[in-house]
Amino acid sequence: MKKRFWNETLTVLAVAFLVSFSYPAFTSEINAQTQTILDAIQWISWTAFAADLIYGIIRAESKKRYLKSHPLEIAAVVLPFLRPLRLLRIVSFGSLVIQKVVIGRSFGITIRVFVTTFFLTYIAAIQITLIERNALDSNIKTFGDGFWWAITTVTTVGYGDRFPTTTEGRVLAVGLMMLGIALIGVISATIAATFVKMMQDDSKNV
Repeated sequence: MKKRFWNETLTVLAVAFLVSFSYPAFTSEINAQTQTILDAIQWISWTAFAADLIYGIIRAESKKRYLKSHPLEIAAVVLPFLRPLRLLRIVSFGSLVIQKVVIGRSFGITIRVFVTTFFLTYIAAIQITLIERNALDSNIKTFGDGFWWAITTVTTVGYGDRFPTTTEGRVLAVGLMMLGIALIGVISATIAATFVKMMQDDSKNV
């Protein structure tokens, strides 16, 4: 019961952090009071996630194995903008339900990957907007610009009308490109597996 309550609390904090993290990308001016509230939310969420990670390490029989099997928890503490990744547990649970009740396993995995990619694309759009907005030669000034850039990058379209000019932005772009390549690979593999299964089924019916 306590564990469930704590997990739900961390999920709520992840949502709160996502809101506080996203808000600055949608407005160019934030007053001191609002900034204080946003900072407080982020510090509270960081403290809770750090405490959860430390507690898990202390309780684990094999600390090395625990660290290897909990990459999201580590990412949530080390890289603050990845803290909303905890919400992917909800995505994973929903995908498993779809996978078992409605459709096949491979398609369920594809949905999970697709939703996860879209979620990470949104985070990248927020981050690139915050990074690039005040750069001198930047062409990404609003969240709309950042989201358009993120979508064209993750889908490997790359129109080139929006692009990062800072070092931090380019590093983020590389990560998003790798994510896009992985997404295309998963979707292609799923489509191929579907056709193979259809051919096998047809062969059995002959």
